[in-house]
Amino acid sequence: MSLAVTVVEGRGLSAKDINGKSDPYVVVHAADKVFESKVVSKSLNPIWNQYFIADFSEPKGIVHVEVYDHDKVSSDEHMGQFSFNVSDHADGKLVDKWFKLQPKKSEKVTGEIRAKIQYFKPGEKAVPQ
Repeated sequence: MSLAVTVVEGRGLSAKDINGKSDPYVVVHAADKVFESKVVSKSLNPIWNQYFIADFSEPKGIVHVEVYDHDKVSSDEHMGQFSFNVSDHADGKLVDKWFKLQPKKSEKVTGEIRAKIQYFKPGEKAVPQ
């Protein structure tokens, strides 16, 4: 059983760099695996269109998604996060949804991430993302 996740795009993300922009990328934690998107330079409305597949033994568990600003000189800055339950997608229907970013601690967070999610069983194919 697998969960297909496409990180499509972001909108209204926080400006973390001195130029008033950010260099965002997404990290997806699913089924003891970590997937990382490409970095989109100088954007508050990035488009990633990156597809990941995680295998789950059962339709249980949580997928955690974090957004970071890539920095060449210092540590990457956290820009927000969201999570969803795999069981919410066990019906196999393709879900195309905007997720509002939440803070990790007391950080200021703005923006949303659009993701497409579909759970599928062996022998089934996920809808092309």
